Amino acid sequence: MKKYLLLLLTALGCGCAAPAIYNAAGQGDLARVQALLASGTDPNEHTKLYANETALHQAVIYSRLEVARYLLDHGADPNAEASTNILGHFSLIGTPLMYAACKGQTAMVQLLLERGADPDPRPGICVRGRYSQPDGDEGSPLQVAEKRGHTVVAQLLKSAISSRLGLTTGTARNAGEYGPIVGALLKDYSGGGKTIAVAGFSYADGRVSSDGNVVAERVTTELIKTKRLKVVERKEIQKVLGELRLQSAGAIDQASAKKIGSMLGADLIVIGTLAELPGNKLELNVRMAGVESGEAISAVSGHVVKDWIN
Repeated sequence: MKKYLLLLLTALGCGCAAPAIYNAAGQGDLARVQALLASGTDPNEHTKLYANETALHQAVIYSRLEVARYLLDHGADPNAEASTNILGHFSLIGTPLMYAACKGQTAMVQLLLERGADPDPRPGICVRGRYSQPDGDEGSPLQVAEKRGHTVVAQLLKSAISSRLGLTTGTARNAGEYGPIVGALLKDYSGGGKTIAVAGFSYADGRVSSDGNVVAERVTTELIKTKRLKVVERKEIQKVLGELRLQSAGAIDQASAKKIGSMLGADLIVIGTLAELPGNKLELNVRMAGVESGEAISAVSGHVVKDWIN
């Protein structure tokens, strides 16, 4: 399959012009996109010379969230498939959701799912750049998200797939538990446009456990769903934890959380403690604090089901 994509790249060397809306979307030129659509340009315009990608594909490749939102608002198909057919050899590249999953774009994945993207389309390949150059991984959006360590994206996709099938997964079920906790945490917070990081959770008795990481992932997912704050991806937090030698959730306290927040460029930090309860349940005590001041802004407690295996 890849050799045919290379043939495509050779064909693209002709310098043939891409659709104007394709270029505008990739460059993040929202004003130009708006003008083109107002003049009657088809939001789903595509050409075989550019792998049948649409403007929405390009917006996703270059992380142009607002352009993607505008295109979807004006008729862009979230399930349009990029593909090649060189000398009779067909290769499916994928939908915009595939592109977003490959790049770990949490906000983009959520937007596409909300606008009707199929969470489990035909398998495609990860690409990069203007000419859809192969970028290593193949499979479904969920498969590549898991392979590349985009855990929050994977959770969003699992939840969407399960909802479509009428199933209830741990992620979907726990939205009913973690959602109210996050809602209560943000209830009296009036700030906007801030960046928040979920540093982690540790057992009050100091034991070392991966439970805090699971809880942190689920709290992160619910924070993203509120759309009120920019949420730092867990993989970035894990990288900082490694640098500070705080891989163990039990090692995170208020002082280290403040340092983590500063290194991540976050304005707000979330930390908390866990306590085991009968019936395979956990009590969460969650605090949100300002990174610069270190002062607690809000605190909330709640119970969740421990439905995972360590």
